[in-house]
Amino acid sequence: MNIASVVFEWKKEDFQKLVDNCPSEPVTPYIFKYLPKEGRLLEAGCGSGRFVYYLKKLGYDIVGMEISQKTVGVLNEMHPDLDIIQGDVRKLPFSDESIAGILSLGVIEHVIEGLDGPTREMYRVLQKDGYALVIVPSFNYIRRIKYMLGIYHVTGLLKYSSVVRRMFRKAPLELDSATEKLINKPEFKRWRILGEFLEYRLTKHQFETVLKDAGFSIIESVPVSLIDGVYHEFGRAFVTVKNHTFHPNFAGRLLNNMLSKIPFCHNHMHLCVVKK
Repeated sequence: MNIASVVFEWKKEDFQKLVDNCPSEPVTPYIFKYLPKEGRLLEAGCGSGRFVYYLKKLGYDIVGMEISQKTVGVLNEMHPDLDIIQGDVRKLPFSDESIAGILSLGVIEHVIEGLDGPTREMYRVLQKDGYALVIVPSFNYIRRIKYMLGIYHVTGLLKYSSVVRRMFRKAPLELDSATEKLINKPEFKRWRILGEFLEYRLTKHQFETVLKDAGFSIIESVPVSLIDGVYHEFGRAFVTVKNHTFHPNFAGRLLNNMLSKIPFCHNHMHLCVVKK
């Protein structure tokens, strides 16, 4: 793992499925509402490039930037008509106030040093009166309750304990000490996969504070990915996943409707629309 940021892999054969899901993604109405077709847009951390592809087909002038050179190479080979470049959200390769609008969809929480650098870079390159749509994982009320009850600690013990792993004849997992030293945001809750840093999860107040400290004005601050939250916090008994789409059963829909009455109760992600 890169000690500066988490890099994700995806399968080329899944690309069209991911694109087909774009119209139903929770961020899409906000894109149409706030991001202009006049001027250049940036998706900072575009991953599979699905939104770059989707928005370009709709007439937007958009460039996608991704930290993984391997991913950039695959996208350039698959879709040479797309503007996909290699770059780092902590040091955007664009001049001051050169971008008309920015998308950041579940990216900056994976930067181990924290979110301050990426948000300030987005503020720097965004044009005056321009909008950015930024999404991060939410440390919602359900997650806070589970954290206080020690549920995540028990899960972590079972996953990462050297004693437990030896019982199942598995090699012990250790977090790279260099990675651990880079983590300087103890107030944010850290999630790990296989013992390594995965992401920060932020409360509503924490996320909004990060954005305000970067200089942004917050226009909208909304919980999103609610069904995703049911899946992640309550499991497959309520929601299954097929073709990168969440499918709740009757009980899952009922639970989602009930919890949705409390903002930031169980949402997987948090979307902020901000303005420079």
